[in-house]
Amino acid sequence: MNQVCHLAPINLSDTSSLDTLVEHRRVFNLNHCELNIFETRHRCSNVALSYNGLVVSSMMRGKKIMSLSGEEAFFFLPGESVILPEGVSMKVDFPEADEKHPVQCATLALDWDMVNKNLAFLNEQYPNKAAPFEWKLNFSHYHFFNNKELASSINKLISISMEGDLAKDALADLSLKFLLLRIIQTQNLVAINDTAARDHRFTPALHYIREHLTQKISIDALAKASCMSKSVFFQAFKEQFGIPPLEYVLRERIQQAKRIMADSALSITDVCYQAGFNNLNYFIKLFKRLEGVTPKAYRQ
Repeated sequence: MNQVCHLAPINLSDTSSLDTLVEHRRVFNLNHCELNIFETRHRCSNVALSYNGLVVSSMMRGKKIMSLSGEEAFFFLPGESVILPEGVSMKVDFPEADEKHPVQCATLALDWDMVNKNLAFLNEQYPNKAAPFEWKLNFSHYHFFNNKELASSINKLISISMEGDLAKDALADLSLKFLLLRIIQTQNLVAINDTAARDHRFTPALHYIREHLTQKISIDALAKASCMSKSVFFQAFKEQFGIPPLEYVLRERIQQAKRIMADSALSITDVCYQAGFNNLNYFIKLFKRLEGVTPKAYRQ
């Protein structure tokens, strides 16, 4: 689902102290990860990027065009992240970067041993009770939109990395577990809509949501569709995807509203009601919370 939450851009330095206009870098080292803040102020293409360990890269401002070998190129925009395994290289173009429109992204390079130990810890202490019945990263869904939970966890780790706190390595280790789980939950929300996930335990509930998106949807109805009790369904859904079921419904309605807005003949009020909302002010407030702009600004 395409709900977008942006990371806050970082003021690296004034332009007089930049050592390069292409991928100027500031590095923050921790025990098990390295945070790189990159900034580019010059149009260029075919910049190769590769790292050791697990790479988590999130756009903060500007635009890139990225491509993996053998894969179709894609725009990489604020509010989006990618993950890459060790040894994978990407080609990057900066089609619009200049002094007035710098491109900035945050890239975390995580030690693979630490990643595997944290995933083992999560699976041992907090086993996943839904398909695929383990917490694991999915590199077939390496490009995804940040929801607010994922953006919050990335911002937290960035903040810790830039602190002078003597305990920041301990804080970062705890935050990395949280970040890995949020990435997996975000990927689960993407993967659940694939045909390969048609036998997933939550597929009936998600199908019910799609079929009744403009109607009133209750937890009772979703639990019944999934053949679970209300309490078991609520807890299992939140554990698997990181958000409550009705929050998922609201986000799906916002996505529906964005699709409807493509018809310029419809007013924002029309869009509101056709997307399943019955209060215009609430719709505008929710849209701005989730998308960062009002419906009118988004359409423009």
